[in-house]
Amino acid sequence: MSEAKPEAASGVAIILAFLAGFVDTAAFIHMSGLFVAHVTGNFVLLGAALATGGAVGEKGPEVLQLAALPIFFAAAMLTGALAARLTARRGLAVILWSASLLTLAVAGASAWLGAGPWDAASAVVLIAAMGMLNAAHRLNPAMGPPFALMTGNVAALAIRAAQVLHLAPHPEGPASGIEAKMLRAVIGFALGCACGAAAQVWLGLAAVGIPAVLLMARLAWRG
Repeated sequence: MSEAKPEAASGVAIILAFLAGFVDTAAFIHMSGLFVAHVTGNFVLLGAALATGGAVGEKGPEVLQLAALPIFFAAAMLTGALAARLTARRGLAVILWSASLLTLAVAGASAWLGAGPWDAASAVVLIAAMGMLNAAHRLNPAMGPPFALMTGNVAALAIRAAQVLHLAPHPEGPASGIEAKMLRAVIGFALGCACGAAAQVWLGLAAVGIPAVLLMARLAWRG
């Protein structure tokens, strides 16, 4: 799938950064230690639990922590297969709408049923939705820097700060403006984390519907 329009894709990426931070934080709190967007973080929790005899994440869903990566992988793989059969514009729209609707479905089910054993199924759906969104980013470079994993963005911003402070040589060639996009992604993700934590206290897992509606509104507005 080829690139979408840079200005449209990068605008959506800011909302996706907010959504990723929001959903990951809300699900992590609600599920007592499960990353649905930053899925590799689950291995850190499992490793810490093993090293401390279960003191870390002992109440967490260990089976889901193990299953998160293959679920995420399968969702991203199927998303790539779907995108290959669609045009760039239509493919991106289908992926983003599908992930948004899956997230909204989880919110609706959680609001109706409340917390319970079915939360595990909700987590699986959220992991799949986040896999789709991350695949959309990989398939559309015009969306800019990663919006779910901030480590690389922060490192790049730190290098840029060293250059601005004349602690490191400036890169050759014209400025690309990528640092501004990275900064917006980091801010959006951090804001999403804060809002996700606050909203989860009041709404439980149903809170994930908030960023899903925000993304759907943005998609509908831009067609």
